[in-house]
Amino acid sequence: MIRLNNVSLAFGSKTIVDNVSLHIRRNDRIGFIGPNGAGKSTIFKLICRLIEPSEGNLICAKDANIGYLPQEGFAFRKKTVFDEASSAFEDILHLKNQIDAIHARLEDPAIQGEDHQMLLDNYAHLQHQMEVVNSAKIDAETGKVLKGMGFKESDFGRDIGTFSGGWQMRVALCRLLLQEPNVLLFDEPTNHLDIDSILWLEEYLKGFKGGLIIISHDRAFLDRNVTRIWELEKGKIHEYYGNYSFYEVEKEKRMELQVARYVNQQKKIKEVERFIERFRAKNTKASQVQSRILMLEKMEKEELPENMTEQVKFRFPPSKQSGISVLDIKDISHKYDDRMIFQDICLSIEREEKVALVGQNGSGKSTLLRIIAGIEQPHSGTIKMGHNVSFDYFAQEHAEKLNTQHTVMQEIESVAPLSMIPHIRHILGAFLFTGDDVFKCVHVLSGGEKSRLSLAKMLLKPTNFLILDEPTNHIDITTKKILKNALLDYAGSMLIVSHDRDFLDGLVSKVYELKNRKVLTHLVSMRDFLEKKSSELHGETTEGRTAEILDHKPEGSNSHKQQYLLKKEQTARKRKLTKEVQTVEEKIALLETQKKELDHIFSDPALYDDREKSVEINKQYKSVTQELSILYNRWEEMHAELESISNCEIL
Repeated sequence: MIRLNNVSLAFGSKTIVDNVSLHIRRNDRIGFIGPNGAGKSTIFKLICRLIEPSEGNLICAKDANIGYLPQEGFAFRKKTVFDEASSAFEDILHLKNQIDAIHARLEDPAIQGEDHQMLLDNYAHLQHQMEVVNSAKIDAETGKVLKGMGFKESDFGRDIGTFSGGWQMRVALCRLLLQEPNVLLFDEPTNHLDIDSILWLEEYLKGFKGGLIIISHDRAFLDRNVTRIWELEKGKIHEYYGNYSFYEVEKEKRMELQVARYVNQQKKIKEVERFIERFRAKNTKASQVQSRILMLEKMEKEELPENMTEQVKFRFPPSKQSGISVLDIKDISHKYDDRMIFQDICLSIEREEKVALVGQNGSGKSTLLRIIAGIEQPHSGTIKMGHNVSFDYFAQEHAEKLNTQHTVMQEIESVAPLSMIPHIRHILGAFLFTGDDVFKCVHVLSGGEKSRLSLAKMLLKPTNFLILDEPTNHIDITTKKILKNALLDYAGSMLIVSHDRDFLDGLVSKVYELKNRKVLTHLVSMRDFLEKKSSELHGETTEGRTAEILDHKPEGSNSHKQQYLLKKEQTARKRKLTKEVQTVEEKIALLETQKKELDHIFSDPALYDDREKSVEINKQYKSVTQELSILYNRWEEMHAELESISNCEIL
């Protein structure tokens, strides 16, 4: 569908890509990776023809319809969330508006004769087009996607401007999915999504039939959604045919081969240099010496792979041990103005426990962390830190508290204990500050660079309790791995807010979920928690069923009983749904018959000789159309639920 032929792109002295040729085929699912700042987003702009290549050309198939989700800078034309998302169906909405306008004109008794017949002909043509595109599903599809992205029905009519940048990104994503382009370009789509929305998006993408290219530092998202990797490195794009996990293994093999080629070439170069040195002065060997000199000059030199940051390891400075109880929260409630964020929540953390705090965006996770850290005071309830607890708190806004007059090196040295001073350059390298970057002034750093520096500072302080709010934002997969390994070795306790599933997997042993203003306790690993979430998404469990995760001492008999009750509940629900589907289908058939009869009446010119009758028929038509739309929506929801229950039975 899309081909890049010998494409080069440079801005001044900085080369983004150099003589690259690539082919994007239908149904390709590609993960696009590389260091921050390498130019991945720029390549997306090139594919979308927002910029032109310096050399080479870009060829797109005539039917290539590209949908692009940038990281920021979204343009909205409509005012409300629902109107903006449904603007994906602009052609259908335009048809609908035209039909409504004709209905209004047909009610005008002054329009007769040829003008009247022309309106009827136009109406019949537009009505046929509407039936072809199945316009009744617009509201249903828009609502389904918005809900999947975490919006409530009460949000649909809200002004987009009242939402944060992250939620605005979700509106743009909804609109893009509803447009159904045949090529999707996603630039960090999971940055502002919570776990529920990420799982929903993955399910949606399973059914997407077009090409997909994703820039992401979310390893789990890449593994589940791509079958090919592009790696941008030193102006070249290297292809790997597999998901991210395959790429890691294959990359290691390629690096080993590269090192072997480098070693062999160096050995050969030394042999040639020894020959040249030995026979340089002999006239009888002059031609052989000269040919070897030319050979060395023309030889394409192998290079060692640049992968130093992956080898970086560091440990937290030792701290005094805390008491067994680290944190005890009882009956905490908090609200802003009249809106209750959470109510009467209780949770506790013990020594060496590593705990994740998850929940939908806006559920109050960051607020709860600020209350625990003492930055905000709760509306009611108590918070008690345990004996000898020494905590530190990281949030993105902490980046603004850095000393802007310091260099990067000076800022991190200001908090580093003596034992860590020799390792500072390595640690900064792990957080993508290499070479002369360490001598940059803090005030010239980007927002992402400041966040990374702030995180690196925190990890150098001796503590026994870490409170982390989205620590993996703005860092790449390699640095995440380094950070995760350090946290695995951390001897203290942790409470982490994150939607990065791969980062949390294997790191935490308990999950607190903020949901409906309450905290649910999951005494399971992140992997088990996600499996449960995925099952809920498929309809395997129902809203509010939390007995097995709230029970701190699960018993096997209870588990079997719950499975039996769940199966019984699913069977009853399936039977009920099947009956409801039959009833709805009967109503739809009846209404569709009525609609056809009304269409036939509309085509009779005699109708408009009787003004009262034409107005009445018009009202009936609108009523039937609206009811059909509601029934189509309900029928689709019930079928989706039936399919989910059937899938669970197969599993």
